[in-house]
Amino acid sequence: MSRRLEEKASSEEKELNAGRILVAFEKLFGGGRGVKKFSRSGVRYVNLPEGAILVEQNLKKRSEWTELAEKGHRIAWVMRDGEYLARVVDGEVVMLR
Repeated sequence: MSRRLEEKASSEEKELNAGRILVAFEKLFGGGRGVKKFSRSGVRYVNLPEGAILVEQNLKKRSEWTELAEKGHRIAWVMRDGEYLARVVDGEVVMLR
């Protein structure tokens, strides 16, 4: 493989995309390795490429998303530096940025 193809493949592995988000989503809700918890809230999260994280919906917050999560929907958010990048509801990714 040429050096240029190797660099492209390497950058694609680190890229934040719907496929990677879904893998992390299944890990988050399936209890896979690499799932962490915030110490203060107890909310679970998974690290993603490019400094992003996938965070489950915080049930202590009041919102329409919390109401859906309380009804059994699996909801998570992709965030980086406090900015929402994507929403995942029951395995459907919606990119917000």
